[in-house]
Amino acid sequence: MDDVDILRKDFEGRDVISHQAAYINLTTVKGIHMSRLINVILNEWAGEVIGLDDEILDQLSASHGAKGTYWECNWQSMFEVEDSQPVKIDYKIEGKKVFKDIQWFLSLGIPYANVCPCSGEMTKKEGGIPHMQRAKAIVTGEVAHDASLQDFSYDIIMKVANTVDLMPKPFMKREDELDWCQRAERTQLFVEDATREIADCLDGMFADMVVVCKHFEVIHEHNAVAVSRKGENLL
Repeated sequence: MDDVDILRKDFEGRDVISHQAAYINLTTVKGIHMSRLINVILNEWAGEVIGLDDEILDQLSASHGAKGTYWECNWQSMFEVEDSQPVKIDYKIEGKKVFKDIQWFLSLGIPYANVCPCSGEMTKKEGGIPHMQRAKAIVTGEVAHDASLQDFSYDIIMKVANTVDLMPKPFMKREDELDWCQRAERTQLFVEDATREIADCLDGMFADMVVVCKHFEVIHEHNAVAVSRKGENLL
């Protein structure tokens, strides 16, 4: 069961619309009662702060006597990075229970911008204006049950922001825009280099981690994507 919209609270206690999914293993049963899964995530957890709650996995599993269950929660929250201006961050928590073993994973989708290095090099030689790309870094890693998600997420977002340097802003005055564009000229990263640098800056924060960077092309109909993986379990 997926695409269930439920009002919950983010790490800072702000109301957000979460998009949730729940799956169970059918090893011991022929079918499921979806209403039981809905009852758990809607009636038991609606309005609560999103977190690493083993109990929700226990309840989903117990609803059908299943040996395995998976729960996923996606939402977006605003985060202040530069000049107290907010950017929209994608959050996802995934929980997996197999028998008594429980694992939790956190994903953050962090927006940034980038000047295409090829375009930057050509325009320096031939003249013209290099084109820019919107981009997103998606960081996924396994987290401990007792992790403070608010502090942990803050550290990850700030490390990524300091690495890519260019974050989107809702508004800028002319002098701010000039400074931003001058910084952009100095910040030119191929997607694979951005992925490596972000993975390096986060080294040690996760035992198992995947970093995916996507540069959304403006002159092509495809996007550029690179993946960096640390650990053995996450693909």
